[in-house]
Amino acid sequence: MTLEAVIFAGIGSLVECADLDRAAWNAAFRVHGVGWDWSFDTYAELLRPGGDRHLAARYALHMDEIVEAEALDATHQRIFAAQLSDDVPLRPGVDRVIRWAVRGGVKLALVSRSETMQVRALLQATARQRGGTQFDVAVLRGDVGHLPPDPEGMHSALAALDIPARRAVVVADTPVAAQAARAAGLPVLGFPGRLAETDIDAFGGVPLDHVLSPDGLTAAWRDGAAQTAAE
Repeated sequence: MTLEAVIFAGIGSLVECADLDRAAWNAAFRVHGVGWDWSFDTYAELLRPGGDRHLAARYALHMDEIVEAEALDATHQRIFAAQLSDDVPLRPGVDRVIRWAVRGGVKLALVSRSETMQVRALLQATARQRGGTQFDVAVLRGDVGHLPPDPEGMHSALAALDIPARRAVVVADTPVAAQAARAAGLPVLGFPGRLAETDIDAFGGVPLDHVLSPDGLTAAWRDGAAQTAAE
């Protein structure tokens, strides 16, 4: 059996963008005259459950306030895309794994809760670091009806890649992304970003790495595939 695809579960598995995203939300609040200022802890707690497209709507419900949540989300998306178009470095080891995959004929996929606008900006900003490599498959926010931990995005990526789950491995930066991958029967390597620093146990025992490497990724794939076969 050979590894045929690496699936990056979210743009956070490529770049560390939590602070940029939170700043974009707070900027959107200022633009719309909403008196919120999310701390990192508040932002992280809102993201923790997963499966929700509308952070502002959920927070408004919690605060018992009425806001134009859709307008806030749209403004946040525009600001976030502008921030991602700047020089954002890839996370440690990501460039090496991408180049290794290209040399070995391993396909690359991205499953993200982000919109096309943000993903396009990020890929343009990091093109040189990736040696111009493009992703073979991208499943984004508008392509699915349910977000992680629901496995819909992972199933869609596998269908587009036209391979079984045992021939792919997922790089997951959050426990929610890891849960979605495991629900789809995919081997997983945990690659914790800042959002997951205090929630490592929630990865559920999958192999973890803080510097991505071909060896670590391959080992996680073999272990995960063997475990799935045993089940």
